[in-house]
Amino acid sequence: MTISRRDLLTYSSVGAVGMLLTLPTAREAIAEVPLSGVQVPGVYRFKIGSFEITVVSDGTISFPPEVLWPEVNKDERDAVLGSDFTSTETVVLQTNVLVVNTGDHIVLIDAGSRGKVMPTAGKFLSNLAVAGVKPEQVDIVLVTHAHPDHLWGVTDAMDKERTFVNAEYVFCEDELNFWRMPNHPFETDANRSFIWRRNTYNFEAIDDRIRTIKAGGEVTPGIVTMSTPGHTPGHVSVHIASEGEELVCTGDVVGNRAVGFQHPDWRGGFDLDLDQGVKTRRSFLDSAASKKVLVASYHLPFPGLGHVAREGTAYRWIQADWMWDF
Repeated sequence: MTISRRDLLTYSSVGAVGMLLTLPTAREAIAEVPLSGVQVPGVYRFKIGSFEITVVSDGTISFPPEVLWPEVNKDERDAVLGSDFTSTETVVLQTNVLVVNTGDHIVLIDAGSRGKVMPTAGKFLSNLAVAGVKPEQVDIVLVTHAHPDHLWGVTDAMDKERTFVNAEYVFCEDELNFWRMPNHPFETDANRSFIWRRNTYNFEAIDDRIRTIKAGGEVTPGIVTMSTPGHTPGHVSVHIASEGEELVCTGDVVGNRAVGFQHPDWRGGFDLDLDQGVKTRRSFLDSAASKKVLVASYHLPFPGLGHVAREGTAYRWIQADWMWDF
């Protein structure tokens, strides 16, 4: 029997209608699943030589753009943020804590804030648990600078009990000396006295476990600080090296993908020395671009890993590919 083209079309159409008539409704075909409302854990792991490094998110903090770059014209600021598909009303900054397992030590680079800065930040300990690390296993905490989103996670909600009970806390001596100077100018500053006072409580809680080093000093073999002042007087970035591979951690030298790279000369609202902040940022970005080194950023989009490339007289951020195997 030969089936004609007309017969085939007829059978096909009838068959299709039949199938449609017998198909279950969408509700019958698809199981009902409640909306989760939560994101996946903020954990990302990779290796530098023999070091296993885990980026552990503490969540996010956010500020109006005029707080971050108060000297810049609003229209110009909005144009740069808008071109990067970033809100012109609120700039969101990630808080990416590095957990470095050297084989001999578990080292934190900064400690988050334990929710004391904003309710959107304070997820570090829960994400650290997902990463399989217990707070008591941390034996070194390197604080790049004593701003709340980097320091306040070293203690509990009352700023009394240490979060990482077995750790020593490493600071650049210039940073610690600045915050602990007698008759501190922030003590009576309307905008900064609260930060100064709470910093003091945190320093007191960890005082017997503090170790100071000079900028450029070694934290532990393979982890060395880099002098990057401006944001604070003793601000340091971090160089991590193992088996010929290396990673440079920014601290707060640069904190926004659009502005920090396209306009490194925009003076930052949280930099204590505005001109030095610009000078340091330029120097850091130029070095990273020249060396093509992998960069880890505390505040860029999670996991905050990428490279710096030159673009005219400025720079651009190239996010590193996500690695499933390492």
